[in-house]
Amino acid sequence: MLSVLKKNLPLKLFSLFLALFLWVVINRGTGGREMEISLGIPIVLHNLPSEMEVVKGPVERTDVRISGPRRIVARISRMGITIPLDLSGAVEGVTTFELYPGDVRVPEQTTVRRISPSSVSLKLEMTLQRRLHVVPVVKGEPSKGFVAGDPVSDPATIEIRGPRSQVRPLHSVMTAPVIIEGAVATVKMKVSLVRPDHMVRVVGKPMVTVTVPITHVKDKIPPSKPGSKGK
Repeated sequence: MLSVLKKNLPLKLFSLFLALFLWVVINRGTGGREMEISLGIPIVLHNLPSEMEVVKGPVERTDVRISGPRRIVARISRMGITIPLDLSGAVEGVTTFELYPGDVRVPEQTTVRRISPSSVSLKLEMTLQRRLHVVPVVKGEPSKGFVAGDPVSDPATIEIRGPRSQVRPLHSVMTAPVIIEGAVATVKMKVSLVRPDHMVRVVGKPMVTVTVPITHVKDKIPPSKPGSKGK
């Protein structure tokens, strides 16, 4: 029996080594068993035309089913895969984009089986920029015996920018409240501007300086005219 096993031993060992080598190579290439997963892949917008605004964006993520070797598919969620949408040439209004498996850049040896939804829509508007008056907002009352005058903003006007439908109806921009409760002297405070809509942006620094004059009541009583006493 032993002699039979030793017969052509080098050839048998070589055959065993070759079979083992081929098994390792094949499994390394395929990663073992196939695996299929579903991932939420984010949609990223590129090349938005100048002077255009996205007023209604697409869904943030799409459900993508991907299959392939287990060792590769198991790591896909950590690869930062995205679906790019090229907006170059897009026009004002609603635009629909079809999503195809080739739009998802997955590793080699993997396959995109399904994308849901298979199309996404977004709405674009022209950008509008306007100069508006700043309206200071004052809260509270000065100390007893003192009165507050009209607040003044510096600068008195600011530039805003945003989608045409959001900017066109606006006439002014309010400030964050300036608190004068218990004040006995003029209040001067740097405050932020309150954006009327999250799509509307302030051009430049979104801050103004508001001055609220506070005067003593006695200072506002005009002096008596000569000869008027006793009348």
